Amino acid sequence: MPEENAQPQEKINYTTPAGAEVEVPIYRAGMPEVFVALQPPTGQPYIMAARDMPPQQIVDFFIPHVEEVEELRNDMLKRFAKTSSDKCRYMTGDVAYVMGRPFQLRVHPLGKSDMKKAARGRATAKFSLNPAISLITLYVVHPRNYDEAKIAFNSYAEGVILRNANGLVSDFMGILAPGAKPPTVRMRAMRDRWSSSEAGALWLSTDLIPYPPDCLVYTIWRELEKKAAIPENLVQEHFERVLPGWRAAQKMLADRAKPYSNQ
Repeated sequence: MPEENAQPQEKINYTTPAGAEVEVPIYRAGMPEVFVALQPPTGQPYIMAARDMPPQQIVDFFIPHVEEVEELRNDMLKRFAKTSSDKCRYMTGDVAYVMGRPFQLRVHPLGKSDMKKAARGRATAKFSLNPAISLITLYVVHPRNYDEAKIAFNSYAEGVILRNANGLVSDFMGILAPGAKPPTVRMRAMRDRWSSSEAGALWLSTDLIPYPPDCLVYTIWRELEKKAAIPENLVQEHFERVLPGWRAAQKMLADRAKPYSNQ
């Protein structure tokens, strides 16, 4: 999600079926992927892309997704509603944050006959994730049950985080300990710490789910730097380059009770 003071230098325009012009700002960041997301509750689409990605490549990525983006935008404008209730259930058109990025939800309820497909009491019988347009589709049992819907969503959030975390661990080990085998990344509930290294794996706390991406990067780097095979001054030099905003991430993680404070 772009920061409030971020100013896009580029934009793409498209025309809706109703003839309206929609402006899509492009934000650049130090990240390897490109994706479209919608800003709730206005439905304003924007693109996040790598700093060195050529403009034409961004255009080529976006054009095939225009129809999907417009469909999601209409969903959000029609259905999205903010509530302060602790018992709010996930609904189509709502937005949930994973690593600071807004993912729009589509929730499909399943009948009781599908109950057996849900593993270990989870509400999810099946799912789909479309990272290109920031869409998560949940196929849930008893979607009116808030706790089950939350478990369902968190199971997807874990998958998103683990996919990104494994890539980060591989990249960071290449910097900190060239030639060393990256540890497997796993997640579990940990109330007293954000990460640990046990039995050859790097464990991350499931409490990281609602925090922005920089917090994940900070946590992983701090855990892996214990295995660094390069001089300490180089570790810090690389750290400043990898995560120039590390102080903000450190401050956010220190306030464990307010993970959504910057959303």
